[in-house]
Amino acid sequence: MSLHQLLRKIPIFKALEEPDLDRLEKCLIQRRYAGGQVLFHMGDEGGNLCIIQKGRVKVTIPSSDGEEVILTILSAGEIIGEFSLIDEKPRSATVQAMEDTEVLCLHREDFLDLLRGRFDVVLRVLEVLTRRLRVTDILLAESHFLDITARLSKKILDLSRSFGVKEEDVIRIGVRVTQKDLASMVGATRESINKQLKVLREKGIVNLKDGYIEILDPVRLARRARATGTTLGE
Repeated sequence: MSLHQLLRKIPIFKALEEPDLDRLEKCLIQRRYAGGQVLFHMGDEGGNLCIIQKGRVKVTIPSSDGEEVILTILSAGEIIGEFSLIDEKPRSATVQAMEDTEVLCLHREDFLDLLRGRFDVVLRVLEVLTRRLRVTDILLAESHFLDITARLSKKILDLSRSFGVKEEDVIRIGVRVTQKDLASMVGATRESINKQLKVLREKGIVNLKDGYIEILDPVRLARRARATGTTLGE
């Protein structure tokens, strides 16, 4: 995939004409990160926008006792750091590479120069920011109104939509997610996630293989994602 094709996959850039893309491409700085390396920490100064060119990252909020809340996992064609780029405030989350990752960085002044006189690009930026805020609202609501069974089932389905690969009769989530990661994503303990995964395996709904989650029965998993209050007996 060419750099222009990658940029056109990103909502805020897809309306740009070829001359604009050429100008944008000249401003981009490529950086590489090994798996486990932190791109930036929460509280760091925010001066650039990052476009994921290759690999995957997790966006987290760390706690003082060393734990973390995973807000989302992002892959190639997605952007990070747009909040700090707009308001110049410190980074609102920590971003860490989950595997070898390449990003393209765009400095704030170059980005603002792109926005000047381009209301269509400004509108795209607002759409991206609004979507991120809506996701935050949904996560907050789920933490209050869904029990752990529904939250875990829904998170597995969400991961399958983003990273799922159909392999014969199963859907394999193509990113390694540990029980600790899942616990962080749904706001639960690792022990409770382990218990829930055991139930899902015993019922033939999911399987764990070589560190990856396989969905064997997406219909029943979706049914559990919609349930609240008590664990389903199916």
